Amino acid sequence: MAESSNHAIVFGASSLVGWALVDHLLGPDPDSQSFSKITAIANRPLDFAQLYWAKPSDDRELQLVSGIDLRQSDGLTLAALLAQKVKNINTVTHVYYLVFTAIDDEIEEVATNRRMFENVIDAHNLLSPNLKFVAFTGGTRGYGIYAPGGTFTPPLTEDMVHNLPSDYVQTVVYPAYRELLNEAGKGKNWTWCEVCPDAIIGFTPNGSQFSLALHWAQYLSLYADNHGITPDGSVKPGGTVEVPFPGNVAGANSLFSPVASKTIARFMIYASFHPERCGNGQLFNIADSETPCKYGEIWTRLAEWFGLVGVAPTGTEEDTKGDLKVGELPPGHSALTPGEYVKKYSDKFAARGCLNAVSGGVGVGSRQLDSVGYWLTFDRQMSLTALKKTGFKVDQDPVQAWLDAFKMFRVAGLIL
Repeated sequence: MAESSNHAIVFGASSLVGWALVDHLLGPDPDSQSFSKITAIANRPLDFAQLYWAKPSDDRELQLVSGIDLRQSDGLTLAALLAQKVKNINTVTHVYYLVFTAIDDEIEEVATNRRMFENVIDAHNLLSPNLKFVAFTGGTRGYGIYAPGGTFTPPLTEDMVHNLPSDYVQTVVYPAYRELLNEAGKGKNWTWCEVCPDAIIGFTPNGSQFSLALHWAQYLSLYADNHGITPDGSVKPGGTVEVPFPGNVAGANSLFSPVASKTIARFMIYASFHPERCGNGQLFNIADSETPCKYGEIWTRLAEWFGLVGVAPTGTEEDTKGDLKVGELPPGHSALTPGEYVKKYSDKFAARGCLNAVSGGVGVGSRQLDSVGYWLTFDRQMSLTALKKTGFKVDQDPVQAWLDAFKMFRVAGLIL
């Protein structure tokens, strides 16, 4: 039976991790069952019938609150809005923050995102006297992977984030979040932690800014359809259909640590109920497995799900010379990127009844995701030593998260 004293509020409930977090809070996990109230906050409209979340049990109350634009207020204004819209806001015990706004100007991006999180924390310091824990997600951008060629020699360990070059620190918001929480938490009864994923793999019913799984799924589903492969994976007479990895040789062979959005959700909830192990502003890397992956190896299994044969990138090792910036493609690149391919053939989605795919694809992150296989040409796998010390266990086939997401994308009409 849920304890009436525990009330979770999830900011960014329609994001990759936010969706998974709410879904897990509604599920049978013992920690999730300790919540009697769950509030899902988003700026975009939320309709439970179209969200594909688990049905809440009788002992858990789910509130959906939309129209909360964190950019348009200060802490006092946000507090007034939350007090008006969120029932029992004074009983909130756990804040999960999964909001990020991408802006071309990196300095403005940091300032805007810091201000939004500050508004949330200030509001809850005013409204939620029983607050116990705050958790947010960072990312490997905080390890300097947006610098051409990367910054640190892997495996990446949590202490490295304090040794970033000063000019790079100004372009990433996570250090600002830590400073904010350390200051705002002084003299308070709550504590906090940061969770650091690399590539997040999961499902959202309304698309996402930076969902590589959705980006590639829409590309591969259209590619398969254009080559006569039906959604059940059957192939017309004429043999198999090959699809090259969208990147270069180095991008296909570099090591990294993907993680399911569901795994992040499980740990964030776990951490918030073990503050003695996971609080005090600690940072935890997270992945589905300690064994790192290569995109080129994953690609074959992803393509297979669509009835395709995933093959190595076109070109040679010489094509990988030179470090590219985020969003850049090699000079002379002529093949259609996944994003360009989806744009060219997107009319097929509406024609085949996949209406969510028309409005629910990848947003502003498309250019970055198109270039993933070209600029992430260096190893960036993470150490999970700190995570293991908390008692949280991870040991999942990293590809499974992709395949689970593909199934849900098809159910939700996001792919053919």
